[in-house]
Parts: sequence; structure tokens; C-alpha cells
Amino acid sequence: MLLCNFNVNNLFVRYKFGKTFPGDQGGKSAVAGTASSNTGYLPLYQKGAFEIFNAEQRKLAALAITQGNTVQPDVVCVQEVESLIALREFNDRFLGGAYPYVVVLDSRDLRQIDVGILSKYPIDSITTHVDDKAADKYIFSRDCLEVRVRVKKTTPVTLFINHFKSKLAMGANEEAKAKERASANLKRKLQADTVVKLLKERFPGPEFKSGYFAVLGDLNDTPLAPQLSGLCVKAGLVDALATLAPEERWTHYWKAKNSVSQLDHVLLSPALSGKLKKDGIYIERRGIGFRSESKKVDGGYLPKQVKVEAMEDDPNPEIIDFQYERFELVSSSNVASDHCAVFLDFKL
Repeated sequence: MLLCNFNVNNLFVRYKFGKTFPGDQGGKSAVAGTASSNTGYLPLYQKGAFEIFNAEQRKLAALAITQGNTVQPDVVCVQEVESLIALREFNDRFLGGAYPYVVVLDSRDLRQIDVGILSKYPIDSITTHVDDKAADKYIFSRDCLEVRVRVKKTTPVTLFINHFKSKLAMGANEEAKAKERASANLKRKLQADTVVKLLKERFPGPEFKSGYFAVLGDLNDTPLAPQLSGLCVKAGLVDALATLAPEERWTHYWKAKNSVSQLDHVLLSPALSGKLKKDGIYIERRGIGFRSESKKVDGGYLPKQVKVEAMEDDPNPEIIDFQYERFELVSSSNVASDHCAVFLDFKL
């Protein structure tokens, strides 16, 4: 099983609103009292009814998922997807319809960026946690989507797909931003600790060691972050990327700080970790762009180097080369994503 995790970065569709809802034969639902063409109903769901936003970026995203058209993962877990329609359109138009099983559930996220899955394997069950609460507040704005795929008749693998609370603070001043960051840190810790609780409930006692399952997604923090320690360090899971050299673990590029870090995680159950092939981890970075003032210089890309931050505001970041090969269409403005696609190859 070749498993891929990827934050595809704002996968949206566009559509032309209809004056009536699909299937309204008598026109009784017609929009009245407005001349705006931006008011109406979604069109009838059929091929050609929807347009992918930023098609050039989607071409690059497809290249990242297929490692430059050289592989086709069996399962792809994604973050930042607007809807099931968007993911189906992406599958049909840019991945050749390779995935017969596609799932996205609407979340509570204000930006409408959800988590989802594309699979060649049948899906046995789906459990959503969008309604889980703590202190009367929702825990997962973007869900912890629990999906069990049937790799073989007797070999189910359960995937917990996540996109944790962002660290982005939009306060009006530094005091307000600090308050937002503190609140976000608390929510991210709650999300991480809740995932651990869900794992223990789903795989109690000895099943935790014998079951095949993984927690994966954009956790919006590094493995060393105290907010994630309950999940990444103490839960008894195996951090797949920790087997790589520190400078090879990064999965995200932050243009403004000219830094890279590991925000994307794949945490394996002990049994599933034992099925990971030797040298079975690959991070596809050729879809990553660069700063707006960058340009090609002697076949390379500026900036020449970036900081690798093992933690937020790392006081001693390692410096690595950033002049590596990109996909041909990548530029300062056209990228597959600001995240990398992460691949794991298992023998199941």
C-alpha cells in the first residue's frame, strides 16, 4: 500500500449559479427580487458543470501526488478541500479518475477547507468527529475524519485524517495577536489529546499494538511543540518521519520567514510501523515555490538557503540548500502547495 498525505492548499471549485434548484421542473424555486447573477442555486451535478479554481496549481498538485507522473498512490489523504465536488473534479480532471472511492464531509471551518480521502481500496466505514465537544465548544473545526479502508479482505487500515488549528494570529495589535496565539495553542493541544483518546477507545488494550492504524495530516505545529507532545511523543505511536535526518523532515515552506519546518505528520501504530518498507518514506518537494523576488540564477533558485526550524522561533536553526530542482511550472506565484506531499510504502 502506497499512502500519501498532502495539504493541497485551497482546492476550490467555481460554478455558475442556477435560477432554480436542480430538478425543479416547474420553476417554483426561481430566485426573485434581485438582478445579481451571483445569487441562485448550485447547478445540476454533472461533468462540466464546475470549474476548478486555479487549474495551473492543480496540475502541480497532481504532479506532487504522483511524484511527477511516476507513481499512483493507493490512498491519498488530503487537507484544505472545499467539498466532495471539488475533490471529485480534481480526481477526474487531474488524476485520470484513478480513485473510485472519494470522501469529504462538510466541517465547521469558516473557510470551508475540509479533510478528505481518495482511495483505490473500498472504504468499510466512516466516522466523523465534527460534533465532538469539550466545555460546550467544538473540538475539531476541520474534523478528525476516521476512515477504515479494506486493503485486503482480512486487512483493514484505519486512518485518522486531521487538520489542526492554525498558529496564524490576526489581532489588531501585538497584545491581541499574543492572545490569539495562546488560544490557538490551547485548541491545538486539545485536538491532539482528543485524538489520543479516540485511538484508545477505538483500539483498546492489546489492540493498540496489533491494529493497523495511523494519524496523519497537517497538525500545524512541529513534533517538538508541547501542544503535540501527548500525541507525537507519549501516545505510543511511531513518528514515521523521525527516521529521517533532521534536515530532511521538513514539509512546509513559510515564505515570509524564509524558513521550513515539519507541520505535516504521519504517526503509525506499532503494528503498521512494522509493515513500513525499508526506505519506504519519500517527501515530494518539487512543487514548493520561492519568494516573489526570487529568480533563476545559473540554473538554481533564490533564496539559495533557508532556515530549518525544529520549533517555533528556533534560536539555532540549521541552514540548508534551497536550490533544488522544481517542477517546470513552479514559480514564485505558481506552486503545488506550501506543503509537501508525504509518501509511505507498506507491505501489507
